[in-house]
Formats: sequence, C-alpha cells, structure tokens
Amino acid sequence: MALEKWQENKVLHEAGSHVQALEIVLSGVVEVTIGRYSVSLGAGCILGITEQPGKEYRFTYMAKSEVTTYSYPYTKKDDLEKLLHANQKIAPTITSAVIRGGMELYRMDERIAAEARGQYTKLHQDRKAYSMLCADAGEQPKDFPELDTIKAPAPFGKVSHWQVAFFDKLQECDGTMRGIYEMGSDLCSGFAYMAADYIDRIGKEIVKYHEYLQEFSRISAAFNMHISALKSKKSAMEQGDGAMPPLEHLLDRILMYAQVEPEQAQEFKALMASYKKFSDRGASSDDIRSIRRKIAKEFYPIYEGAFLHYLKDPAVPPETMMFLMFGVMDEELLKEEQLRRLYGFAVAHRKDPDGRILTIPEWLEKIYRLEVDPSRNEFDMDYPSYLRDCRMNGDITEQQEQSLLGDREHRLHFEINNLFTLGNRMTFGRISSFFPVMDDVNILTPLDRGYMSQQVVREAFGSVRECDYSIFYRNDVYSNPDQNVTQIPIHKEVLPYVILMPNVGNRCILWQEIEGKKRTSPGRMLMPIFLAADLMDSVVRLCGEFRWEMCKTEQGVHWNDLSDPSLTAEYSDYLQFYKKNSMLSGDYKERIKRQLQKMNNNFKNVFVVDYHSYMKFESKGALRLNKVTREILFKYCPLSGESLNILGSNPQYEQLIAKHRNHQNQAQRPIIVTIKRFDKEQIPRPKELMDEIEYLKL
Repeated sequence: MALEKWQENKVLHEAGSHVQALEIVLSGVVEVTIGRYSVSLGAGCILGITEQPGKEYRFTYMAKSEVTTYSYPYTKKDDLEKLLHANQKIAPTITSAVIRGGMELYRMDERIAAEARGQYTKLHQDRKAYSMLCADAGEQPKDFPELDTIKAPAPFGKVSHWQVAFFDKLQECDGTMRGIYEMGSDLCSGFAYMAADYIDRIGKEIVKYHEYLQEFSRISAAFNMHISALKSKKSAMEQGDGAMPPLEHLLDRILMYAQVEPEQAQEFKALMASYKKFSDRGASSDDIRSIRRKIAKEFYPIYEGAFLHYLKDPAVPPETMMFLMFGVMDEELLKEEQLRRLYGFAVAHRKDPDGRILTIPEWLEKIYRLEVDPSRNEFDMDYPSYLRDCRMNGDITEQQEQSLLGDREHRLHFEINNLFTLGNRMTFGRISSFFPVMDDVNILTPLDRGYMSQQVVREAFGSVRECDYSIFYRNDVYSNPDQNVTQIPIHKEVLPYVILMPNVGNRCILWQEIEGKKRTSPGRMLMPIFLAADLMDSVVRLCGEFRWEMCKTEQGVHWNDLSDPSLTAEYSDYLQFYKKNSMLSGDYKERIKRQLQKMNNNFKNVFVVDYHSYMKFESKGALRLNKVTREILFKYCPLSGESLNILGSNPQYEQLIAKHRNHQNQAQRPIIVTIKRFDKEQIPRPKELMDEIEYLKL
C-alpha cells in the first residue's frame, strides 16, 4: 500500500503493462484512453477495476491534472472487497464513484460502437457508389477483394440491457443511494462488485470494438485512398482541370472507324443533318418519322462495321466505346454534361466477372467467338433452324448450310439483324418514335439515375432471388452408377444472361427462356442500358414472364393440361373456369373478369400482374390476391428468407408454408439416406447432393 502523487500529463499506467494494483483516486482527474477514445475519472474512482488482475492493462491511464492515489495490491478479484473494508468511511463515496465511472465507460462504449457501425455503413455506401464514381472520374474500377472479409460490427454481447438501465438508475438516484451505501461496507462491496462486473464487460466490449476498428482501418486503407483520389479527380474534371478529351466531329470519326464507304457515309451524314434541323426531334410527324426510320436502317450496318474493327483493335478509342455501348454518334445531339457522363461510363466499364450481365458489344463478341449460339429470330427460329429453312427454300445448298453453321461473321450478322435490331426497338418502348442514336430528347431522367451498372442489375435480380428463391433453378438428375446411385432428382441454378441494349428505354424483355432445346441452358433477357422506368417493378415483371415461359417450355404440349399439374396448367384452368369456382366471392369474380378484359384474355399477362402483386405486396405481408391465386403462386413460386418470417404467423399462409416444408422434408429423405451410406462407406459426399440439401432448406 502506498500514497503516490502524479504530475499533470504523467502516465500512471501504459496499455500493455502489468496489472498489480488497485488505486483509489484521492484527488485530481485521470484520463482513461484507448485509441482515439477517452473518459475522465475523478476523486473516489478506483483505477484498475476495468482490468484483470495479473493481466495486461487494456487502457492507458494518464493524469489530466495533479493526481493523488492510494494503491492496494491487486492479485485477485477479492482484493476489491479488502479495499472497501479497509476504507469504511469513504466506502460509500468510492461505491458512488465506481458506478459513475461505469456509466462514463458505457458512454465511451456507445461512441466507439457508433463509429464502428458508421465506418461499416460508409464503406458499404462507398462500395455501392464506386462504379459510378469511377465513371465520373473516367477511370477503370479496381478490385479490392479484401473488403469482402469485413463483416458488420454486430454487438459483441458483453453488456446486458438490464445492467445499463440498472446502473443508470443508480447514478440518477445517487443522493438516495448514499444513505444505503452508508449502512455498511458489506452493502458497498455488493454494489461495487456488481459495478465491477459491469465495468469489466464494458471494458471487454470497448476493446473488441477498438480491435475491429484497427483491423477495419488496415483492410480498407487502400480502398479509401483510392476513393479520395477519385473524388479529387472528379472535382478537377468538373472544374475543367482534368476534362475528357475533345469529342468533336464524332460522326466522321465513327464512320471512319467503321470503314464505311465514302458514298454511303455522305448519305448517312445527310440524313443526320436533316434530322438535326427539326426543332422538335421528339415529334411524331410523318416527315421526322421517315427520317428516323431511314437512319435506323443504316445504323446497324455501320454498327456491324465498327464492331468488326473493334474486335481486332488492341486500343479502342473512347468515342468508339461510347458508340458501341450507348449509340453515341453525334455530339451535337447531347449536352456537354451528358457527353461527360457517357464518356465516364465508357472508360470505367469492365466486363462482368461472372459473364452474365453484358453490354451489347460484349454479347456480340460471345456470338462471334462461338461461345454461345445466336438467339432466336422474330419467327422463334434458332440459327440452325433458320439455315435449314433457307436450304429447304432453295436459298442455300446443303454444303453452304454446313459452312454457315460455324461462319463467325454470318452468325454475327444474324444476331445483329434479329436480337439487336428488334431488341433495341422493343426495349426503347416507344416504337413509333424509336431512334437508335443517343439523343438528348429521349433522355427523360439524369443518366446516372437510370444507368444499369452490373452492380445495380445484380442487386435487383438478387432481391427477387432472395424472395422467390427457386426462380432460376431447373430440374436435373444426379446419377453415379459406380456407387449404385441410379437417379436422384436435384435442382440446378442457371442464371440468365442480361443483355444491355444501347438506348434510354422503359421496357425489359424476355427474349428466350433457354438456349436451343437444352433445358438447363441460361435464358436471355434484354434491358435498356439506361432504364427510364422503376427498376424493381421492371425486373419483377420480367421474372414473372420468365416463370410462365419456362414452365411452358418444360411442360411442352401439356402446358395447359390439368392432368399434368403445373403452374401454367393450374393458372389457365383457374382463369378459364373462375365463374364456377366456389372459393371465389362475387367481388373477386368481377375483378378477374375486368382483369381478363384489360389483358385481352391473355393468361400470361394476367399471371405477370398477379406475380408482381405477389412479390411486391404479399411477400411483405400486405395481402392483395385471392385465395386461389395465392395457393397456386405459393405452390410453384414458394417464398423464402424474410418473407417467410413475415408470413409465418399469417393464417392465410400457415397451411401453405406447413405443406411446403413437409414437401421439402420428404424430398430430403432419399438424399440424406444416400449421404449416410456414403459416410458409412467413407465415400466423399458429392457436391451436387450437398447443394440439393441446402436448396431444400431454403
């Protein structure tokens, strides 16, 4: 035991040094610090109560003024009781100060926890805005895979809510509690030990948050520096200090790059000049519609020429990428800010690492390089069927047919004339005023708001998959004759291709649900690269259409045959005979009648509308559908995740959920039996079966 005096700014104990004593602060103020966070403890407080006897100090203690302390040996927790019994006269003051110090430490805990959550939220927001910031700064995004290791700072669970409320109340009622503390040092010991346990928990939590922030800072340092550099560059570009290169005479440069014949180039330039003379380029008069049609007709051969050059060009000019990705051909049709934004998007763009979300030049490149087959044409004929039809009509010979099957340029030409030409017009949405060249009159909202970056598209489809988890799963079979496994039904997820058309449009299109005749091949969906409609509504409707068409493909000629139950068969039967359905009230029957009239008796369109309501409202607990519709949708499009938690106690869904879970449990049994046999025979578990178990748990 010893009386010690400390000068101002003198360190009493450094974090990491050995804990040996408990010290009563007799006078002065001591600052307890960890990282950038500190709390001040005054007279009556006990230093070391936040620490473990015999361990290392977690905090640094420094005299904030002249400080006097009296120290006691601290080798075990019981030493706190000895200290209080040895100082019975001031034990009430010490107990009160310990509780006050505990609440000060809790407020430090709240601050450091808030910073940890704030830093994580900011990082999440910065990552979300990163691709757009790169586009603004005209730079290619970089990979920061280390950021994926950072998890949200979930509460470390050291401090209980009741403890916070209890000690907060003790501090609030300190005057009243003094009378209780003065009734004996045993009472002081009891309250002090509770406070010591509370302080110990807080100390551990503060240390955990401090360690989290240190690790967070280390991992995110490179990304944060890059973000700062991008913001500086963006600011400089906005002030004209780091502007994009001049984009003058764009049309001439693109026509030259596409190697267009001089006569054809002059004709196209004349058409563009005539178009630009119209004061209202968005008008629907016969004259301007005629000009737009002529330009659209010439646009695709020019695009094909530029694309073929692009394939062989190791250094593609930015203006060429702006043309191929967005249809930019003439700087006079766009504002300077729009050109700057499009330039940034083109320069910053990188290919999707998963190869599923593709710009139109990236898609055409896959066609040209024989990685995928050309899409179906407007008559629903795939490329081999089209060539076969040409041969049967006498347009080509059998030898030519075989040659053209692998002809890269012919495949490319087929894709441009079909999917690109028609898809570009359809996703634009306003067919009568369609114009393939990027024009300010068609830009109805800021470009950055409607830009369909890979991240935006991935998140939109991810939201649908979180709710309707089975939407992209296909029926498949696992067999392993060597291990005596003949056939086990499994499911395999096949994500679709999303192809971004170079326009500002308001429609998303399902072009085809599978490739050729292979039912486990990915579908093809088209979206405008700048969407002028609500993204989630558009994606949900697109997925509803996919659900319908995929079921029709799987069922074949039996798609509306109720003897072979399926989504399309049951829905068609429901809509065809709704008037005789006793489960529907008169009001619901009238609604269905109006719905069918509005959709011209198109069952698929009725389903898509109902699917949209199911995903947007029913999945969140806002019931909008009738009982029959709800049962069919949940049977074939079961909900999962948060939606299932929300609807679990809803009487309208209880039986549906129970039935679904029973079905999933039954489906698991043969797989579990097979896995147990494999384990017994020491055979490695097949990934396909383990994935199926996880699927059936969703």
